[in-house]
Amino acid sequence: KESLSIKPDGFTIKVRPRPGRSRSALVPGAAVANQNAAHATQAAKRPSHGTKLTVLYGSNLGTTEEIARDIANSGELNGFDTTFAQLDDYAGRLPTDGVVILASASYNGAPPDNAARFVKWLHESAPGAAAGVNYLVFGCGNRDWASTFQATPRMIDERLEALGARRIVARGEADAREDLDGQFQAWFAKLWPAVGAALELGIDFSEQVKAEPLYEVEIVSAADAHPIASQSGARPMTVLENRELQNREGPAASDRSTRHIEVALPDGMSYRPGDHLCVVPVNAADLVARVERHFGFKPDTHLRLRATGGRQSPIPVEGPASARRILSDYVELQAVATRKQIETMAENTRCPVTRPKLEALAAEPGAGGDLYRSEVFARRKSVLDLLEEFPACELPFGLYLEMLPQLAPRYYSISSAPDQASGRCAITVGVVEGPARSGNGIYRGTCSNYLLAAGEGTTIHALVKETKAGFRMPDDPSTPLIMIGPGTGLAPFRAFLQARAAQAEAGHALGRAMLYFGCRHPKQDFLYRDELQDMAARGLVELHVAFSRHDGEKTYVQDLIRRQRADVWQLIQSGAKIFVCGDGSRMEPDVKRALARIWAEEMDRDMDAADGWIDGLGKADRYVLDVWAGN
Repeated sequence: KESLSIKPDGFTIKVRPRPGRSRSALVPGAAVANQNAAHATQAAKRPSHGTKLTVLYGSNLGTTEEIARDIANSGELNGFDTTFAQLDDYAGRLPTDGVVILASASYNGAPPDNAARFVKWLHESAPGAAAGVNYLVFGCGNRDWASTFQATPRMIDERLEALGARRIVARGEADAREDLDGQFQAWFAKLWPAVGAALELGIDFSEQVKAEPLYEVEIVSAADAHPIASQSGARPMTVLENRELQNREGPAASDRSTRHIEVALPDGMSYRPGDHLCVVPVNAADLVARVERHFGFKPDTHLRLRATGGRQSPIPVEGPASARRILSDYVELQAVATRKQIETMAENTRCPVTRPKLEALAAEPGAGGDLYRSEVFARRKSVLDLLEEFPACELPFGLYLEMLPQLAPRYYSISSAPDQASGRCAITVGVVEGPARSGNGIYRGTCSNYLLAAGEGTTIHALVKETKAGFRMPDDPSTPLIMIGPGTGLAPFRAFLQARAAQAEAGHALGRAMLYFGCRHPKQDFLYRDELQDMAARGLVELHVAFSRHDGEKTYVQDLIRRQRADVWQLIQSGAKIFVCGDGSRMEPDVKRALARIWAEEMDRDMDAADGWIDGLGKADRYVLDVWAGN
């Protein structure tokens, strides 16, 4: 059938395993090391030259940590004496020998949890505090937050220079709204030659060193496997309540789902309104089964992983572990495939028809367009999707595991106040489900669908995370509030209102409060409708609801703000604190624009001045965000 040689057409073979024979050698990548030595990538580690390399990261959701780990592993392969740690671990003690590489993200302009002490040290230190340090910075961000894009990495870069450190390579930037991994790889390709030149190491780093695969995989007999204690500090919590908030019945039934979930807090764990519950998800059984089918694993297959070359592994190694447990609990199976991952798939494909297709998908943009962006990135295809699309790819399971990022905890705003729910807390979860952009069936959000299936009595693992960027009720109950939260962005404001109810019962005088909530239809997704209307009737809040799919109109929260500009302006002049929670890619910029226009009209100024006014509110802790990227 192929042009390279003559082959019979329609010739098929049926096979069945012989009784009592092991399939170990037939599973791609499952054999012990050196069984397939002809196809294995050999280690090509440079001789150690003893130069100190310290790689520090600030990351909440894991993306920047993965990037920092790649840098650290590459540094080890290139002969550096490498240390890998969180930024907070090195506050006030940056090493002056070798080079320090700092990778960080920003969250609404605030530093990650494990970089807060480091940033505080930078702000409080006197000139000369970082003298003698050779450094460079790589930042992760999202341009949907234009005003705070790269805020923390930029600040780290500028403050280190001001404190006397020497920048040896210009700061790198990656945008999660675009091809983040491609931008990182373009910067990373020039990293070691630039570092070598700056430190005058006299080493030729122009030829890229490739590591042997991180994992050696061996199928073993079944054994009890216990996952390691979660590095996030998550603790077991029992689900006490899990109910639907949207109307799923009748002629006006919604085709979406939003869940109200309450959990019992472990002893000693507390929270305040505005905090987050950080939930550790588990991959869906049908998704895990797809991986098992592709690699030929049975549901009870157990593996032994061995990390090669002393490299760091986010997955437990050495002891026998269930393949299903590894795939369920430790790795992201639905992350969008990167160009580098597709390139690795091509390197592990011998089929003369399939390999060029994968190489074309991994190629950089050119005159013929950008196949990666149109066929993979825009359609959100995972490595698993591509393995199923290109079955001739012979990617070993060990390399597949190495490709995948660590399964990251998901953050949900707590939607209850401890005054009203002692020993328990609630979250409001929008269930993500719909036709997959890849065209491969239905896409289901990992954590939201995990929580959807977590009925009463189920144990999940989670922890409370303190709020960032001042998303906290004012200490003075008389301070006016403007709360803006469409959809599940309502969650923290339900907690705020419960806290206001407790303050009122305690005899405190409350300031005026306005809540702008947005949903599609009053008979579908008006979340907590009875509660909100009762609180409005008790004078705890002025409730304003925007319906985007009702009576032929599309009204959003920013539309209501513009219509009620007089009341909004009066509260702002009275010192109101403005809170916004929800979609940060479209809703929050529209809300900010509406508020800025009100100021510009009232003050008879242009929009540039209005943008400066909004920025001033943010710096004064009066315009506070808890937003995320839209789906």
